[in-house]
Amino acid sequence: MAHPLLRTSRAGPMRSVSLHLPFGVRRHGPRAAPLEAFSRTEKIIAFSRLLLTIYTLVVVTIDPQQPSFKPSFADVVLGAYVAYSALLFFLVRGAYVSAQRIGLFSAAADIVWVSIIALFTEGGTSPFFALHVFVILSVSVRWGLAAALVATVLLALLYPALLITGRLIEFHEPVFRNVHLFRPIYLLIIGYLIGYLGEHERRAKRKLGFMLELPAAFRRKRAPGRAFSRLVRRALDYFKAEHGTLALRDPESGRYFVWDVARVGRRTRLSLRITEDDPFPFRFAGPTEGFMANDLRADGGTVTCYDMLTGALVRKAIPAATPMPGDGRGQALLVAPVLIQREPRGHAAVVRETRRKFTRDDLEFLLLLVGQAAAGFENVRLQDKAEELAVLEERGRIARDLHDGFIQSLAGIDLRVEAVKLLLQRDPSRVRHELEELHEAVNRGYQEVRHYLSMLRAASRPADDLWSSLDRLAAEFSIRERLRVHVARPECEPDLPTSTAYELTQIVREALRNAVRHGRATQAVVKIATRPSHLYLVVRDNGRGFQNGHGVTDGDGFLPPGAAPWSIRERCAALGGTLRVRTEAGRGAELSLTIPAASTAADRRLHA
Repeated sequence: MAHPLLRTSRAGPMRSVSLHLPFGVRRHGPRAAPLEAFSRTEKIIAFSRLLLTIYTLVVVTIDPQQPSFKPSFADVVLGAYVAYSALLFFLVRGAYVSAQRIGLFSAAADIVWVSIIALFTEGGTSPFFALHVFVILSVSVRWGLAAALVATVLLALLYPALLITGRLIEFHEPVFRNVHLFRPIYLLIIGYLIGYLGEHERRAKRKLGFMLELPAAFRRKRAPGRAFSRLVRRALDYFKAEHGTLALRDPESGRYFVWDVARVGRRTRLSLRITEDDPFPFRFAGPTEGFMANDLRADGGTVTCYDMLTGALVRKAIPAATPMPGDGRGQALLVAPVLIQREPRGHAAVVRETRRKFTRDDLEFLLLLVGQAAAGFENVRLQDKAEELAVLEERGRIARDLHDGFIQSLAGIDLRVEAVKLLLQRDPSRVRHELEELHEAVNRGYQEVRHYLSMLRAASRPADDLWSSLDRLAAEFSIRERLRVHVARPECEPDLPTSTAYELTQIVREALRNAVRHGRATQAVVKIATRPSHLYLVVRDNGRGFQNGHGVTDGDGFLPPGAAPWSIRERCAALGGTLRVRTEAGRGAELSLTIPAASTAADRRLHA
């Protein structure tokens, strides 16, 4: 059976094929990571803005030194900014606006506000650095280093530009002093440091959001190809790469299923190939090694390899003419092995077509991501396998039940029909009596089938315990077969799981039916005993004894293991027990079954 993760691709002929999605196909837009979707970032920024504006208004108001440009307007501008901050805080706290949209709007508005406030508070106790650092910090927390640098440059340019504009209108002091020159320089340095720290925090948040999204891709009944392509696209977004490849080896056929994802702008192309050999063998690296290459050249290059099992970090050379993902356009490469229970099953690669280099942090995260994804898909495969085994076990149980019940009844009816045929020639007067018994046998078979169907429909209802089932079984054989059955109970009745009690009841049923039909028994004893390590079941009758197909027993009268009825053998094997059948002509048969207590305890935990 093919690996479940590859099952959707096995329907076609086993040769190299390619399935493409055209570049024009629209994809779903990028979604926020779960952590970002429920983040309180905007609420915290809005609250901090409100506190800062109130503090600024109070300080400027109580400062005896007046601003140098339009002093009467300073309080008005600050008061308006306080009102704006309060309104924004109300909208964000009540979730009346989209967090993504309000973030972009508020960042742009903050840049304009703080630049104007810096102009109108110039000359007094200026809140220049407090307000500007707040704006840069809020942008860095939202969008990282690149956005923080853009905001810093805008603020650094707006500050002298507004000062010059104010001087043209009305200014009481010279246009530039040393402080006006050094403030933008300091601001650029501070903006870079804040942006760098914000980028690190943002990347950590994206990593966590990516890992939180992984379980959604491991849902059962979901096409694995779609899950693979979605994970690769998310990885390309995270690593800012243009090409991704995932190659998985089918453990049964040995063929490789290769998913290629390429991005051009906002368009994505997905292709699937089935090849006989690994298209990218990477022979210079071990099967458990991931590696990072920032120096890809046609004549070779160097890579940093990391062994996932030993943790060894080694620098190696890339042999010339080594095939690489990315259609020859790759400039930097990350590769992580796909290990399932420490067995190599393929590899995942991320390719950048620009000169931007990968870092060891990128390699470590890709190794973690691929390891978690492989574990998740393997869990799905094991769950599917467990379902298949459960279905097979249930089919076997139904087959045994039908053999022990309805099929036996049909066999009895068939024998009676043959007997009626003979009586029609030898003793027609007995035909009526035989037909009545045949009718009763058909009716019993019909009742058995209806009873069994009722049991199947009521499988989810609480079942009777073992002792109630055995008492009902003894009464049934006493009435229908005129077989006296004595059930000997142990002093301490064990608490058996439902499945074990059911199997034991069916074993007793088959043993009693064989005693009646083959041994012509009139009495039987069912005995159950318990020990700390085992449970014993013995069924003994006073019939003619059990003869197997060859009539061979050992010196103690025990039949060979394969001579016992097959349904009893299979039920015993399912319980992990051992079965022995002792028989003696004219003195009945004895069936003994031993079940380890560990299996019953494990079964009980399974059903708990």
